[in-house]
Amino acid sequence: MGKLNFTVASAVEATNAPPIPKAQAWGRTYQESPTYGPLLGLSQGVPKSAPHDTVLSALSAAASDPESARYGPILGEPALREAYAEETRIQYQLSAPSAKGGNGGAGVHMEDIAITTGCNMAFLTLIMALCPPGRSSALIPLPAYFNQMMVFSLQSVKPIYIPSDTENGFKADINAAREYLLSPKQLQKREEEGEEGVKPRMIVLVSPNNPTGAVYSHEELKEWFELAKEARVALVLDETYRDFVEGQGSQEGERGVPHRLFEEEDWRSTLVSLGSFSKGYRIPGHRLGSIIASPELLKHLTTVCDCMQICAPRPPQIAIAPLLPSLRPDLLDSSSALSKRRRLFVKTVQSVPGWNVPSTGGYFAYVSFPSDYQYASSVLGLKRKKLSSEDIAKVLAEKVGVVTLPGSFFMPDLKDQDVWEEDVLPGGEVLKEDKWLRFAVANVDDDVILQLGPRLREMNKLMGLE
Repeated sequence: MGKLNFTVASAVEATNAPPIPKAQAWGRTYQESPTYGPLLGLSQGVPKSAPHDTVLSALSAAASDPESARYGPILGEPALREAYAEETRIQYQLSAPSAKGGNGGAGVHMEDIAITTGCNMAFLTLIMALCPPGRSSALIPLPAYFNQMMVFSLQSVKPIYIPSDTENGFKADINAAREYLLSPKQLQKREEEGEEGVKPRMIVLVSPNNPTGAVYSHEELKEWFELAKEARVALVLDETYRDFVEGQGSQEGERGVPHRLFEEEDWRSTLVSLGSFSKGYRIPGHRLGSIIASPELLKHLTTVCDCMQICAPRPPQIAIAPLLPSLRPDLLDSSSALSKRRRLFVKTVQSVPGWNVPSTGGYFAYVSFPSDYQYASSVLGLKRKKLSSEDIAKVLAEKVGVVTLPGSFFMPDLKDQDVWEEDVLPGGEVLKEDKWLRFAVANVDDDVILQLGPRLREMNKLMGLE
């Protein structure tokens, strides 16, 4: 490989490479000698099924239309923005906009919506607009979605990690966040640092969460909203998996209301909601995401988007806009099927001695493996005091044919004591136990879940538990 005659930006060099290819390489090792049957790929949060037939037909028609090859509006096709606003009102059980229109008050209107080239780009765009490099911090739950950590690194934004409560479904500790944002000591420190200091700009929550699957109730999100409002920071909700929120106390699998924050008259002053068409509509390769926010903020995001995308891909926007109402039954069916699969997953995994599922929701389940695994290095011929989640995930993939992602992929370097002392809020020590794996359950059929039980039992044997 030739040596570059120029330098790469230090922020890029310091950013970890995407981790999923590493896990997939472990699976390829197993496939060289598939002892227990076909590889079970449970590492990537992607939909398994193809888009609905009507979507495929419309995509074909839109792509063949010469008009769709032209540039479109920066914030998205008006027809899609209007249709998506209506779908949002239906999902969140919001009233229709008044005859006067406008963009104030409760509810969601077309003017509150921007369409982006996927949700990851929506997040990057938002960080660029709200977080001056080198002078900004963002609060984010730990474990954290690695693409968001990569964005912070690339943009020189300091992540402040809010430890999640391992005994409460891996939900972020709001008391730790409140202490960091509002305690007299922290406020005095930021005042002394002045304009050149590092200032908190946002709280980022993902619900349903990636990687843990944790789903925040409306009451919990309302508390976070009030905290963000008091601290004068943005509350950024990544709702990529909102189509798979179950109704509270409803029939099994029924699609629920993710939250009721859009009913707040002043939601635009604080809330930014990010969404994706990739999961519910099963079109990840067509790259469509969304931002629901104040038009005042979207005005500034237009500047960033024009430099990054000019416009989101037009064929999928044109294709899907008129179909959204007809796709509601398909969304409900997908949500119901995934709900049942998550329940089957929990039942299957927890039937294996030592394995536990403390959190599940959306596309994911966060799973703890038997604690004795960490002290079984001699069984594997390794000379280590303690095995990490990456060690366990690698063995599980290479030897047993089950590909997952280790919990360490969603954490800062466990050996970097400075980060853990300075950037992780109090209560994070338990997360350093590093005893969890993330399973993606949306990209497989139920029969794969049923095969998982025997594979985990074989893993127990391999690790000397049986």
